[in-house]
Order: sequence, then structure tokens, then C-alpha cells
Amino acid sequence: MSKYQKMFKIALATALSTSVLVAALPNTTQAEEVKVPTFSDVKNTPTNHLYAPVMDLASRQIITGYEDGTFKPYQSINRKQAAKIMALALDLDLDPKKVKDPGFTDINKDHPYYVHIAALVEAGIIKGYNDNTFGPNNTLTRAQMAKMITLGFDFDQVTLAENPFTDISKDKEVAGFVQTLYANEITTGTTATTFSPYSNVTRGQMASFIFRSEKEVGNIVAEDFGQLTKTTFTAGADLTEGQNASDVASLTVEWFDQAGAELGKGTLNKKFAADFPTATQISMPFDANFNYVTDGYWTVAGDFIGEPTKVKFTVTFKNGDVETAENTRELSGNIVAQDFGLVSGDKYSAGAVLTEYKTVSDIDTLTVKWFDLAGNVIGKGTLTDKLAKEYPMATDISMPFDANFAYIGDGYWTATGNFKGEPAKVEFSVKYKNGKEATVENTRTVSGDIKAQDFSNTSETSYSAGAALTENKTVSDIETLTAEWFDKDGKSLAKGTMTEKFATDYPTATQISMPFDPAFDYVTDGFWKTEGKFTGEPTKVTFSVKYKNGKEATVDNTLVK
Repeated sequence: MSKYQKMFKIALATALSTSVLVAALPNTTQAEEVKVPTFSDVKNTPTNHLYAPVMDLASRQIITGYEDGTFKPYQSINRKQAAKIMALALDLDLDPKKVKDPGFTDINKDHPYYVHIAALVEAGIIKGYNDNTFGPNNTLTRAQMAKMITLGFDFDQVTLAENPFTDISKDKEVAGFVQTLYANEITTGTTATTFSPYSNVTRGQMASFIFRSEKEVGNIVAEDFGQLTKTTFTAGADLTEGQNASDVASLTVEWFDQAGAELGKGTLNKKFAADFPTATQISMPFDANFNYVTDGYWTVAGDFIGEPTKVKFTVTFKNGDVETAENTRELSGNIVAQDFGLVSGDKYSAGAVLTEYKTVSDIDTLTVKWFDLAGNVIGKGTLTDKLAKEYPMATDISMPFDANFAYIGDGYWTATGNFKGEPAKVEFSVKYKNGKEATVENTRTVSGDIKAQDFSNTSETSYSAGAALTENKTVSDIETLTAEWFDKDGKSLAKGTMTEKFATDYPTATQISMPFDPAFDYVTDGFWKTEGKFTGEPTKVTFSVKYKNGKEATVDNTLVK
């Protein structure tokens, strides 16, 4: 909807200040209006609240007076006069060839008010009566005007918790329109508790309603507010309710940091309206290196250094309406996990990347915590300032996990803990200089598996089965390991639990084998603690291992004949 349509609706609504346009009203005959520059019956006195509205509309040739030099502010206004005034106020297209004929039986195309009425009907502001007449000479009621203003200016309808007017039933359609105008201070009641919905609207009231309503036209809505580079930002706003750059008397943009301190301020120059008069979107850059003078659209104050988290737009429209809009953004700075894995042996590495335009130079503190599978901290590193000094623009951070690493000599980390064991989780926690804090975790599946090897007869009553430790695991990494033997029916025949002797004698071994032999002296051998008689014919053996890092694995082996 255009600005003029909205203004027209309000004006009409004001003029009509209150009519539902469905009830027949008494006819009145008024003298034809003529344009005059001043009015003898509208004096500029401190108590005359009609002077400013009447003269404002007269100066724009929206209203005129009579040949005798009067305006007759207290005379009732009829529907055809209101239609003409509103159509002029909204600057509607009054070309008879373009407007759509509303088809009223009492308004033909030769009627002097035809184009004004037709334009308003086409805009959806007014309607006729059920008998297909318009009633051009009927006076307007305050109820009709309330509806026309609300629709004309596209006000969001308001429903008040308490209806202030006893003569407006809350279940009636007009109640929403009246309450909307009341909430926007466009109209008041005839008394503290009555609105007088069926009272007529006067010419002076119409001028006053239009004057007030036009000052409610115009708003500003905050739009995008984001970061473009490490040190540059942009924020925008939309002019709404039919307003554009040509309607702006002044507009300022204020930028604030997290603490509320002003970082910069811009005042929109006239060049913008000259170059883009119909623009409805306004955007301003925040950049200490931007040449605002050469650009020419903003007069600025402040150094535009720092990180803005709030921007405030304040606009004064030429109609006198003042509106503000604020937008906020979170402080920039995040961290994203990257690779976390085994390097070799018992050495690991984990990394993270700084995001949202942050680099190492923006870091206040950064710590890395390493956890085992049980959640115990097995190492911690705090980044020193050496990395920022040598690589201020770096965005990637990585830390080694190595009990033998010379953290002090390396100089990039202050390390605590013994860095022994196998890390299953790493946590990066960063606090940036702008106050933003971020944490990211990365996990890995702890290493350790077991694979079946040969399982065969070694004699008529003895057997042997083996398994291999994988993923860089050796016997020294084992917490517990069992081998259970089953016959073809799934019955357990015997079970062996590996003793510590194996790890003591062969700490780096990766292969495990166990005999199944009723004559074997397991006690003297010392590598297995056994259960069962080891008699019968095993067809399956199950190896179950639990590593010291908490990883568990199981593998079945079947007899090969």
C-alpha cells in the first residue's frame, strides 16, 4: 500500500472519524468550497487546537474554505466532501480514465466527486450501502471515521484489556477500530467514558484527525546487522508505512559495544535522498578505514574501532513523526574442532580452528584439556603468548599429547599433568579479548581390538587357539583378557584368564595363544588362571579383552579341522 493511500485512509477516516458506512444518515447541504489562503473563523490563539491542523492541510491545498473567507470548522462534513479531501490528502490517481467505476446508483461518472469516491473505493477505504448507493450527502459519524482511519493508515488493530467507552460494545466490529485510534492517540472520547459513535464529524475535526494521523505515518524496522571482515560491520533498516528516503528529515545511526559505549555515529546526508529518493532501505558501514567523506552519504563522529553489538537508528520524518529501531548481534568468536588422532605409539594430536573472523591475536586465554575414556583429565595445556607474537593472524590451533614432549622448550604451551594414557576426548576452551567465550569438544574412539588367529588340534585330546591384539595394542595395555572354550552345543568346557606374568615377561607381545589340554600344568606354566576340566571337544573359543584405556573387544574363533 502506498504512502498516499495510507494517508488518504487516515484523513478520510479522520474526516469520517467514525463511521461504518452502513447506516443511512440524514442529508445535509453545504456550500461549495473554494480555495482561500486564510480563514476568518480559524484564529491563531493558544486555545485554538484546530488552527495548526487546518492551516497545515490548507497550505497543501487539501482543504479549502468558503467564498466568505470562513472555514466553518464546526459544521458537519458529508461523505462526498470527506472523499474529496481524503483523495487529495493521499495524492491518489484521480484520472477518470483509470479509476474503476464503483457502480453506485447515486454517483454517476459526471458527478463532481465521482473520481474521489471511486479512487477511495478502489483503494479499499470506503464502501457504499447495501442498496448500492453511496449517500454522498449523508453526514459522517465518528464510528465510520474510526474504521476508515484504521484501514486507511493500515494500523495494526489493537484490543485494549479494558474498553474505556461504555457506548462501544466490545463484540461490535467498530470496537477494534475505535480502540486502535485511541491507543495511537488519534482520537479521544467525547467524555472520559463515551465515544459517541453516531455523532457527526465536523470539518475542523476532520482536519485535526488528518493532521494527527499523518504524524503517525512512518516507521523504521531494523534489518541485517552483521560482520563483513575482522574489523568491518554493516547494519541496515527499512523505512515502512509508505515512507522513503525523500520523506526523511533526519536519520542517525549510533553504534555501541557490549559495555554500552558508543563506538561511532553517522548522520545521513541529503545526498542519499537526492541520489535515491524512493529508497526504503538504509544501510551504513562500520569501518575505521572507510572514507565516509568521499562516499558522501554519512557525516560521522567517533573512531569506529572495536566490535559493535548494538546499533540504533533514529529517524525524523518530514511529517514530524520520530521513530527508533535497534538491532543487536552477539559478539563474534567461535571455535570448531578439527583432527584428533593417534600420531604414533602413545603420541596424539588434536586441533581446532578459530572462526567468525577471529585469529590468534584476538585470544585472551585458550586451554586444552585431555580426558581418558573414564573422564579423567590426563593432561592440560594453556596457550602462551608466543603463538600470537609469531603468528598473529593464524586461525588453526593444534596441541600434541606426548609424555616425552618438551613443552617448556617448545614454548607454545604451559602444560600440567603427566600426559600418559590414551585420550578419548579433548576440550578446547577459548576466551576472546572481546569477552566472548566458546568451548568445543572432540572425541575419538579409543584404540584397541582383537582378531582371531589359528585354532586347531595339537593332539588327540589337546587344542590350541590364538588371537592378535590390533590398533597398536600390546600385552602391556591389557587390563583383563579371558579365553572361554565351547563345544558344538554351546556348552562351556573351560575358561582361562591371563595372568600378569604374560605382561611381565612379554610386555610388547601382540599375539596371545592358549592351550586346551587336560594334562597341561597351567599352575606351573603361570600364564593362565583356569576354570573347568578342559575335557571334551571344543569347537569355538571366545577371546574377550578389556584394555587399560577402557576399550573392550571380543572375537570368536572356530576350530579348523
